[in-house]
Amino acid sequence: MTRVALLSNACSGSSDEGGLAAIEETLKTLGSVTSVAPESLEEFGPAVRDAAEGCDLLVVAGGDGTFNRALNELEGHLGRIVLGLIPMGTGNDLARTLGLPPDPADAAHALVSGEERSLDVSRASGPGISRLFANACMGGFPIEVNEAIGDDLKKRLGPFAFWVGGARAAADITRYEATLGDSVLAECVACGVGNGRTCGGGIEVWPEADPADGVLDGCGLAAEGLTDALKLAAKVKSGEHVDLPGVLTSRGPKIEIVSDPQMEFNVDGELVGLKTPATFEIVGRMKMRAPAS
Repeated sequence: MTRVALLSNACSGSSDEGGLAAIEETLKTLGSVTSVAPESLEEFGPAVRDAAEGCDLLVVAGGDGTFNRALNELEGHLGRIVLGLIPMGTGNDLARTLGLPPDPADAAHALVSGEERSLDVSRASGPGISRLFANACMGGFPIEVNEAIGDDLKKRLGPFAFWVGGARAAADITRYEATLGDSVLAECVACGVGNGRTCGGGIEVWPEADPADGVLDGCGLAAEGLTDALKLAAKVKSGEHVDLPGVLTSRGPKIEIVSDPQMEFNVDGELVGLKTPATFEIVGRMKMRAPAS
C-alpha cells in the first residue's frame, strides 16, 4: 500500500476543510493518507520535510506557490519521493500543463487514475537568490500585476484578480532593454522562462513547452505603447504571439536574461527577490503522479 501525505497550506487559503476531506477519501484508494496542515510559514518547511520522511507520495493541495515551497523543501528527497498536485490556488498553471482538471475533486480522481511521470526541475538564480521552480518565472509587467493585486485580492477574486491587477498596472508599464540568450530586445515589457506552458492563470506564454523534454523555453515581449501592449496581451493569452514582430524566443537547458533597468521575476508566481542578471537552468528530475501525457 502507498503511504500518502496530503499537504495543505492554511496561510495561502488552500485549507477548505470540506474539500480536503473529500480529496482525502479519494486518495485512500491508493493507501493510507496522513493530512499535513502547517498553520504558518515558519511551520511549513519542517512539516513538509517530516512528511517526506514517512510517505511515498506527497500530494500538495494548493497553487503554484505552495507547490514551489514544497519543492524547495524537498530538494534532497526528489530522487525518492513521488509528488502530486491538487489545484486549489489562484493561477494553477502547473496543473494546466499537467492536464489536471480545474475542479479539486475531479483532479483527485485524475491523480488516482494517473501514472508516475518524470518531469524537469529547474533552478532560477540571481544576485543573492537561488530557487528551484517547476513551472515558470516571469518578469516585467507580470510583476507589476503581482504588486497591484496582493494576497487579499487573490483570495477574494481568484483568477479574476490577475485581470484587475493588469488594469491597475497598465497605466504605467516599465520598458526594458532585455537580453535573452544572445539576442537583445528593446521596448521589452515582459520576459520570462517556462518549463510549463502558462503563467498568470492560463496565459500561454510558452505554448510549445514540454515539462519533460529537458529544455526550457524563453520569451521576451516588446510593445512601444499601451495600445500595442494590449493588442499583444490578447495574442499572448491564446498562445498566438510566437511569430509576431517584437516577440523574442529562445530554447535550451540554460537561459540567461539581463536587462536595463533591472527586472524582477516571480518564481512559480511568487515574489522572492529574484532580479537580473538571472540564470535559469534545468538541474534535475522529479517524479510526479499525474494524468498520462
